[in-house]
Amino acid sequence: MNNKFDMKRFAQVLAKDWKNYFRNFGISLIVWSCIPILFWITTLIFDFNMNNGARAGVIGSLVFSVLMFIPSKVYGKANLSREGIGFATLPATNTEKFFSMLIYCSILTPVIVGLGSWAVDTLLTLLPFGGFQDFVALPRYRLGQTIITIACIIMFISSTFMFGNMIFKKRKAGKTIAWGMLIVFVITMALQLVHFWKAFARWEVTVKPGVLAWFWDVVLFILAIVFYIFTYRRIKNQKY
Repeated sequence: MNNKFDMKRFAQVLAKDWKNYFRNFGISLIVWSCIPILFWITTLIFDFNMNNGARAGVIGSLVFSVLMFIPSKVYGKANLSREGIGFATLPATNTEKFFSMLIYCSILTPVIVGLGSWAVDTLLTLLPFGGFQDFVALPRYRLGQTIITIACIIMFISSTFMFGNMIFKKRKAGKTIAWGMLIVFVITMALQLVHFWKAFARWEVTVKPGVLAWFWDVVLFILAIVFYIFTYRRIKNQKY
């Protein structure tokens, strides 16, 4: 097989993954997108208004949380010795397989859940009753920064769980979370021993909030690229 990236072959991989995507996760996408209905019902039962900031937080949480499960639901067999043969024998290069996985896990899923849950929230806001009074929209203040931050968070979460999916054999999402928490704990304790956090806290108060936001965006972006590379290499070196 030609190892160069071929658009026709890539389109065939996308089409095959599309069928697998909706067969394994289609109903879940609908359920995730409709969760704002539960909050709307709660406002009816307890007779209170839920402001658009809180509802925006709900939509964001739905988008970020679904990224944890989509790799294992759609590509959970990709690293298994027997069940993964189908993924291994796809008439496509490792690069084409990786980019198809990236599109479905990091782009299509957050777009579907984000727009879907926002559309449901908007429809509920149009009703003459219930606790959704104002429409949810991105803030105009620092809109570009907000969009970049959301994109970096999506990339980081998605890449982390894509890599976890290719490393762990069972309970992939749970193990990724557990190992992630352990690694963060160890790094935090190590940095504490060298008094890094005290120095960082002093630096924080000297910079503008916008600069600090860009700093964390860059950190998340770099980590995401690292995990994407690890995922690709895992796909490339996977043995069956």
